[in-house]
Amino acid sequence: MKKHLTVNSLVMTVTMILAVPMVSRASESPKFRERETTLCKDVFDQNIYYEGVNQLDLGRWGRKIFRKEIPAANVNVFDEVPDSSFFTNRHGRRRLSNEELAKGSAETAGPDLSAPMKITKGKQQGLHPGFFIEDAKGDRYCLKFDNEGSLELATAAEVAASRFYHAIGYHVPQYTVLRFKAEDITIGENAYTYDDTGFRKKMTPEILEQYLSFLPVTEDGEYLASASKIVPGKNVGHLSFRSRRQNDPEDPVNHRDRREIRALSVFSAWLNNNDIRESNTLEMAVTENGKTVLKRYLFDFNSAFGAAAGGAKPPMFGHEYAIDYGEITKAVFALGFWEKPWQEKWRRAREMPHKSPAIGYFSNDQFDPEDHKAQLPYEAFRVLTNADGFWAAKIIASFTDEDIRTMVKAGRYSRPEDEDYLVQTLAERRDLIAKYWFSKAAPLDAFEVLNGKLVFKDLAVRHGFVDGNTIRYVAEVSRPGKKKKIAALESREPSLVLDPSWTAEGGKAELRIRVVCGEEESPYVKVVLGGAGVEGVRHED
Repeated sequence: MKKHLTVNSLVMTVTMILAVPMVSRASESPKFRERETTLCKDVFDQNIYYEGVNQLDLGRWGRKIFRKEIPAANVNVFDEVPDSSFFTNRHGRRRLSNEELAKGSAETAGPDLSAPMKITKGKQQGLHPGFFIEDAKGDRYCLKFDNEGSLELATAAEVAASRFYHAIGYHVPQYTVLRFKAEDITIGENAYTYDDTGFRKKMTPEILEQYLSFLPVTEDGEYLASASKIVPGKNVGHLSFRSRRQNDPEDPVNHRDRREIRALSVFSAWLNNNDIRESNTLEMAVTENGKTVLKRYLFDFNSAFGAAAGGAKPPMFGHEYAIDYGEITKAVFALGFWEKPWQEKWRRAREMPHKSPAIGYFSNDQFDPEDHKAQLPYEAFRVLTNADGFWAAKIIASFTDEDIRTMVKAGRYSRPEDEDYLVQTLAERRDLIAKYWFSKAAPLDAFEVLNGKLVFKDLAVRHGFVDGNTIRYVAEVSRPGKKKKIAALESREPSLVLDPSWTAEGGKAELRIRVVCGEEESPYVKVVLGGAGVEGVRHED
């Protein structure tokens, strides 16, 4: 007995000794490895490497053949994306005021010009070169400029688009329009840049003067820039649109299966921001409540609306990937006799962009929400389901024309007609996107139990896409997890009469509701009811 106790005591002692460092390690903040990517790496990975790997994925082919969708893995029981380091529900959950829409994520009015801004280094990465500066308050910014002959095109687009992404729910840096003169900028003590061969060299007054000489100026002789405030924290690289960080407890779901990552394709189609890619994201390690956590940002929106690197956006953008094997194959077999949709659009526009250099080429001619393509063929965008698209579309539809104008105004376009054109184009595209995705799902939302009825909103009717007099709502009622139908309901109004016995004494009922218009029937939306009311919602993928 004594020997047995001694052995047990020894085991317990060893276990306690080993447990101490384990507890300590568990409470420590995870250390995040830096992820690096560039435009060239993005293009290679998505257009060549993953395109090849995807062809070897038998599960992917099986899903295509049997038309099986991959549901988003991070939605809650009400079919919504919960707030996280990736996304914070804003305008779609609670309407933002005009002041909030205009402000976006801004913390300051922009760089302080009470003293000359000091250049710390040149910005060579990305499609738009610029400067990193430090202002009189010690705040750091990245300044980016328009190309000659395209004043306001990229700078205004970047600032305005940042307001849209922020209002939608993504984390973005502060962006403001900055006008300054040559005397407002100087070279910092250790400022450097890179030459054309990629070698680092000291920034000199001659280099600065040469750079400024190529920048367009306003009628007042000022330089125009978009100023993005450097976000706090340690930069640990870029966000993957494919996989999660294994050691991040706040990142349990592969990013391909996150609804807010998939839906970037829908939001970017609205804003004509085809340059949405991994190298235009940031993961910043910040300390919150004594713990290191990651915050994910989108940035670089100077290819939104009608802007692109070098000037106006070519009309093929949005219609084809950077390397589009399908379009290449079609063109080869057509032997030059097939006119692509964007070529037809360009011909009709007489091969001229919009008459204003601040707008570039941004038109809804030939725009198709179903076929719109970003620059790169990310798998996350391809597995977007009808439920994902509906979620994104109802957020887009929540912005009124006035909301759109408020955010466009943040770009400070000098010509009122440019502002009017953008507002009109974005409002039209909003409706095209919402109408399409509302037709691909049961466009029902805001479910609640009132006075013995399940009431809801039909967003397609609410936004005028469908005549409410032509439709009816039908539902099959069953017990959750059971196939046997216990009742069938039908209504011409967006409400259904409930039987109290379904949820009496702790019981639950599951309603699969469809919208019927003539002979056409929508996918279902599943609503789970309990004693407390609506306990779950899920749109069919």
